[in-house]
Amino acid sequence: MTQKKQAILFWFPTYRGFHPMAWRDDSTLRDVEMDFDIVRRQVQTAERGKFHAVFFPDSVAVGISGSDVSIDALSRTAKGSAWEPITLLSALAACTERIGLLGTVSTTYSQPYNVARMFASLDHISRGRAGWNVVTTFHAKAGANFGLNENLGHAERYERSQEFFDVVSGLWDSWEDDAFIRDKVSGRYFDPAKLHALNHRGKSLSVEGPLNIARPVQGHPVIAQAGSSPPGQAFAARNADIIYTMHAELTSAKAFYDNIKGQAIAAGRDPEHVKILPATAVCVGRSLAHAQDKLARLDAMVDPVFGMELLTMIMRTDLSGYPLDGPVPDIAEDENGTKTGQKYFIDLAKRDNLTIRQLMQVAARISTVAGSAMDIADRVEEWMDAGAADGFNFTFANDSESLDIFVEEVIPELQRRGRFQTEYRGATLRESLGLPRPANRFGGSGQ
Repeated sequence: MTQKKQAILFWFPTYRGFHPMAWRDDSTLRDVEMDFDIVRRQVQTAERGKFHAVFFPDSVAVGISGSDVSIDALSRTAKGSAWEPITLLSALAACTERIGLLGTVSTTYSQPYNVARMFASLDHISRGRAGWNVVTTFHAKAGANFGLNENLGHAERYERSQEFFDVVSGLWDSWEDDAFIRDKVSGRYFDPAKLHALNHRGKSLSVEGPLNIARPVQGHPVIAQAGSSPPGQAFAARNADIIYTMHAELTSAKAFYDNIKGQAIAAGRDPEHVKILPATAVCVGRSLAHAQDKLARLDAMVDPVFGMELLTMIMRTDLSGYPLDGPVPDIAEDENGTKTGQKYFIDLAKRDNLTIRQLMQVAARISTVAGSAMDIADRVEEWMDAGAADGFNFTFANDSESLDIFVEEVIPELQRRGRFQTEYRGATLRESLGLPRPANRFGGSGQ
């Protein structure tokens, strides 16, 4: 009998929940905005469930990633304050043992020497569980925080990102694995022949090196990337171990999966070493009815000020002059913006005869799936068997009880079906994911 392919599962925590109105439904209001004890307990719960890793996003500006809503609209969500991921992950490394720890750092507003040091340090602190989600940043407010009046263009950002990644990965190889000989008789602590300066001089960056920290435990921390544009996909296929993607439909997810695997092969990589994890927002319940009730309650709480701004941004048309509980009016196709998202919502409104209020609720939840343990396990199996995913990057519509239900009910169901691990495969994140340890470009070999 052919062995079933097991899913890789990441958890993508979002403060109070992925749904922007989750904070209004949470039964336990927090007295402290940044409560580390809550995060610690949640990550320990995820580790108890054998999640491969936890992944923390980041933004270097006040706002919602990908959405330029006003402060008035933002003030109606819990999205204004967020952890700096490397600091948080370093603290979590001390109170967990096996779960991987991934964080986002932008190549647009960082310096490669600092990034290489931070992730090398995290990898040593966690004994080989660190991962870097490589992103380019395009938000105007972020640029202003770094003294830049104009952001780099899309092509320039990815060109810089590739150079940035090459420098960081080169710095991680500064020390060969056996450079530290600690010979008390000769008085030589490390072999100078096994320390290498990078001496990089490129279009955007100039970095001499070497890095002043030993090579990471994993050789290189696990690399994740989520670019969906052609340059983003090409970067991911060349460099990433984990690729995040967002697809609501199986057909488009399968096409993306095949395309990326093909690009990885063309780049000379083993496609099995490129793991594709669609991001999946779920509202998980003890039953389907319980899950649907939870999601409906969140939808009913969508603040009209926030919802209208979000919808106007998506539809490329100001709908504030129309009745909230009236039909969505005919909207001309935007010739200057991104047509795909606009068309999806226009078609959805027509198909389901939605009011403006109902459409803003759909926009706020962004493809969230409501389901029981059986429903979610069915979806995992369907997508895995169709060759559309190597696993999933799950986030929860609200964090009240959702992670507990997932660990207590969804994961055991997947394990019963032979679709998820019952124990971690290895001590490091690379071992857990079945990924090789990269060889040092200056000497030595991977393991």
